Amino acid sequence: MRLRGYLSILLACSAAAALTAWSCRAVAELTDDEATAIFNEGLTRFDAGDPQGAAASWERVLAEGPPARRWRVLYNLGLAYEAAGDRPRAVERFEAFVRRVGEQPGQQPPEIEARRQDAVERANAIRPKLGRLRITRAVSGERVSVRIGNLPPRDAPIEQYLEPGAYSLEMGEGPRAVRTTVELGAGESEELAARLLPAPEMPPPIAPPPPPAARDPLVHPGVLIGGAVLTAASVALPVGLFFHAKSLRADAEAIPRVFPEYQPAADRYEDFRTGYMVSWALPSVLGAATLSLLVATVVDSQQAPKTAVSIGPLSASVSIELE
Repeated sequence: MRLRGYLSILLACSAAAALTAWSCRAVAELTDDEATAIFNEGLTRFDAGDPQGAAASWERVLAEGPPARRWRVLYNLGLAYEAAGDRPRAVERFEAFVRRVGEQPGQQPPEIEARRQDAVERANAIRPKLGRLRITRAVSGERVSVRIGNLPPRDAPIEQYLEPGAYSLEMGEGPRAVRTTVELGAGESEELAARLLPAPEMPPPIAPPPPPAARDPLVHPGVLIGGAVLTAASVALPVGLFFHAKSLRADAEAIPRVFPEYQPAADRYEDFRTGYMVSWALPSVLGAATLSLLVATVVDSQQAPKTAVSIGPLSASVSIELE
């Protein structure tokens, strides 16, 4: 088991090492032989009248070649772009070559010095025929991406040579982007500061409306509750009379009609039955009064109530819910 664990760790480390090596190789520099082959491929294309193909090969050497020889290809790129009619890129590459030669330590071979001088002369000859646009950093210090015409966007500051003409200029992205047009003539220079539109102001938070001022109800809740209790209690009278009348009726029905005792018993039943019907007047009046007071209170407070009133021969209930 321990050996198997060691083997697993070894395999994992090997896989990680292989992945790291592959990743590094994906971004690694070209070997000297590979860079030489691609450079010679560009020479062949250039001599065959394909300066754009030559520029593509040499741009790869510039991006991926050994650092010691990357800057040397800048001169060739200037020649290729000049031959292809891309004068802005030709000037940029010639100027970059001159600048990199000046950064090299010690005295350079005569061949390099001759190319440097030729690059200076060619750049000086092309530059008056172009316009130059310089875009400085935003005063606010924000990062601003700038797109000039159909060129890929770049972050300010930017210095760009352009053929004479009008160019669309887009600074920033989204709702804060600034879009304008700049026109350049031959030999003219224009300088702009990168900027963005002000950030939209957030609307102030809306304060919730103040709660309505509390006020005393038209009728005190205690009065309404007392009325509901009295209404419920008053139902006891008709309920009691109902059961007593029911008992008298049973007594009367138990006596044969031919007996003289039947009629007095039937009369007593009718008297209590009439009293039972009349006794509902009290809870009815109390319930109506309580309900009227409740409605008046609710209307006065402009609130909708939820009420339920139930009155029957055996029970009575009042349910009140105020919102």
